[in-house]
Amino acid sequence: MTVPKNALLPQFPRRSDYFDYFDGTQDSQVQQLQEKKLKAGLQKTYVLETVDGGSPQNRPSVEAIFGRSDLRAIPLPDDESGFQILTSAGESVALLEEVDSRYLALYTLLPSNESDKLIRDAVSGNPFLDHLWLSSQSFHALWSQVLRSNSGKRYGKITFEHESIYETPDEEVAEFFPAERRTSRFTMVDKLEVMADRMSPLQQEYAPLASITQLRIPAQGRGGHDLYYDGKLTNRSSSFQGHRATLQGVVGLYRTLTRRVEEQLWVSANKPQGLADGNFGAVAEIVFSKSLPEDVFKRWVISMFNNRRNRFRITGFPTWLSDTKVHANAIDQHLWQPLVLELTVDRVVAVLPHGTCGNSVNRLVSNIQRFVDPAVTAYIGDQEYGSLVEDVAV
Repeated sequence: MTVPKNALLPQFPRRSDYFDYFDGTQDSQVQQLQEKKLKAGLQKTYVLETVDGGSPQNRPSVEAIFGRSDLRAIPLPDDESGFQILTSAGESVALLEEVDSRYLALYTLLPSNESDKLIRDAVSGNPFLDHLWLSSQSFHALWSQVLRSNSGKRYGKITFEHESIYETPDEEVAEFFPAERRTSRFTMVDKLEVMADRMSPLQQEYAPLASITQLRIPAQGRGGHDLYYDGKLTNRSSSFQGHRATLQGVVGLYRTLTRRVEEQLWVSANKPQGLADGNFGAVAEIVFSKSLPEDVFKRWVISMFNNRRNRFRITGFPTWLSDTKVHANAIDQHLWQPLVLELTVDRVVAVLPHGTCGNSVNRLVSNIQRFVDPAVTAYIGDQEYGSLVEDVAV
């Protein structure tokens, strides 16, 4: 990784010193960054989930966790919850903050192509780290908060994205266009009142617009904070303190949702639930808006179980019961939790043991929406996933 010198962070003893630095009060360099006079990137934050032990003392240390990702986490001398993140070459590329025992925030000035790769590499293959996975239902809840908290005359931004990476063209078309597939990306930028009026009809007309992958949360002043479906938050405002407040709001909603999902899973695990039979765990079910084409279904299943670093972070041994039905004893690569999967062209049924991390459900829903079917409906036991999101967002 090539790190621009003006993206490297100085060494401070406390988080508050770094926050002042990001706000431009410690050094003119950050103010210049905000004015786009330097080549380094805008300030951005990545929220990561780690194992929830109830307190930092009941899980691996931050140093041990990031050591598995070939990164050095150096505790700040005067701050128990802050760490300087260094590459293996000793370059200071980020500040890490323990938001709580479960969520970590990594702040950096690296350009997006470098920071995105840094986080992907840190998470991939590390069972103690995972992204935040924001489903379209979560984005809708945040969007409702944006509408309630801002004048309709302010401008907003939403990106809808669905990439059909498992679709293949017909054989005779493939002969001439072997690499083509449908990729739908649409960004709406307009006044909030206009967007609120137009968004629902557009989503009903064109299914890929059901998959939201980015939302701009307006700042108190000018600009805003771009939130992505994998927990990345880019500061496009003039205030880092406002950025951090937005971050804490997103983490608060996500924390509550994940706990609510876990409560529903663990309660459901005590009831007879078909495949689970009341013994193994609870059932999470994701129903497709329409049956998947058989070739799409096969490519998706083969990709998921034949690629150790697949987007779904699931590994296992599939058994093909027919061309359109697969049973798998699987492992979630985050925390190495077991699960049983039944996949068909109409739905995915996941049987999850008591104690399963709710982030596994968030990840499954979010990635199916983006890469398989943007308009899925999910259930946790007998509770619809979207209703859980609505409950915690009130």
